[in-house]
Amino acid sequence: MKTRRDIEQLKAGWLRDPLWDLEGTEGFEAHQDELRQFRFTMEARWRAAADEGERAIDAEAERIGVHGLLRLLREAEAQQGRHRDAILHLAEGRAHDAWRVLSGHGET
Repeated sequence: MKTRRDIEQLKAGWLRDPLWDLEGTEGFEAHQDELRQFRFTMEARWRAAADEGERAIDAEAERIGVHGLLRLLREAEAQQGRHRDAILHLAEGRAHDAWRVLSGHGET
């Protein structure tokens, strides 16, 4: 059984690099529910912060009269992401999936 200190150290390590499956960490199976709840809580906080940041950017763009330009930039960024995804699909030999991404039929 892991100690409270072990669990808090694991959480702190995950916060520094949250790209791995926290609740699936080997040796912490008995704490899976707590770790999952911690991950859900942090992800919700990060989403809320990102949403607030987007709202602030939108408000400032509206205030200075460049909201249309901001919308175009966001669409260009999204299109670039779709192109990147399509290229990755093509590199994996998945031409149909690349076509689906580029034609707007969604991610695969």
